[in-house]
Amino acid sequence: MGRAGALTEAEKRAIWGWRAEGLKLSDIATRADRSRNAVKRFLDQPDATPGYVGNQNARKFTGPAQTRVFNKLRAAPRSPLKALTMQVNTGRSQRKPVSRETVRRNMADDLSFRRAIVRQPLSRENRLRRVAFAMQNLNKIEEHRKVIFTDEKKFNLDGPDGYSGQWVRTGEFPDRVRRHTGGGSVMFWMAISSAGKMALLKTPARITSENYVAMLESSRVATIFGETHPEGWTFMQDNAPAHAAWNTKSFFAREGWHVMDWPAYSPDLNPVENVWSIMSRRIYAGNRQYESLSELEAEIIEVWASITNAEVRSLLTGWNARLHRCVNKEGANVQNF
Repeated sequence: MGRAGALTEAEKRAIWGWRAEGLKLSDIATRADRSRNAVKRFLDQPDATPGYVGNQNARKFTGPAQTRVFNKLRAAPRSPLKALTMQVNTGRSQRKPVSRETVRRNMADDLSFRRAIVRQPLSRENRLRRVAFAMQNLNKIEEHRKVIFTDEKKFNLDGPDGYSGQWVRTGEFPDRVRRHTGGGSVMFWMAISSAGKMALLKTPARITSENYVAMLESSRVATIFGETHPEGWTFMQDNAPAHAAWNTKSFFAREGWHVMDWPAYSPDLNPVENVWSIMSRRIYAGNRQYESLSELEAEIIEVWASITNAEVRSLLTGWNARLHRCVNKEGANVQNF
């Protein structure tokens, strides 16, 4: 379900970038979180200022209809508008069906998805480095296909790290049960590439250089990717202490790995974050909480198996557009996960 309102300049630039990459209209709409019609109107008439004046006398939801939509959103926060409209029209066989526009309008009036905005503490120097990095890698589509992207993430029993949002009625605030003892958590490391999924491995709670190197060796990502890219490839990692340690750098030099010079405070530029986001939504669907770490780990593995290589590849095709946004925004954060 796409958001309402006029497209921002940043959104317009992103849409043009995705269009230039050859993405389908439906894929662009999904990435922009806008309706397909809104994206099409902009691409057909980029200089137009679309406006919509609805029926000012249109009726509001009845109580039961609003409750059905609310319950559906709490169980599945990203339910499409079509599914929500079906929920509203449940039991209305003898009455005129409610339209999608009526559902959209009532949701805008009565419901909201509240969550904290997460931004990295970017100094002027950080932003300049991010722009330099983006410019260095911009429009090098063939080179992008030779990159292994990696990242670690912690999953908690009570919800994803930084959880602070859910659908609520206007005026209400998110309510979340937290264990008195804090529950528990597990860490996983992921690797993806233009080939799709490469590896998902559980890591120790505290990652050291030694166990990081051991994990890289056991993952066999170099062997697997090297077979399809004998001419050379690049390894992407962030600047975590274990990644930047002398022992880790020695391993890369000894094995001949070419490591990307990644800018600090830049998780928003890493496409792996999008995969983590998809997994988190599925793992914690319906605000689910877990009773044990073994139950949580089993669900993580199951969700990872459900993600297709095609999904991963579609996320990677948007990396160039993300670099464009970084340059256009002068190194500012380009996306909140």
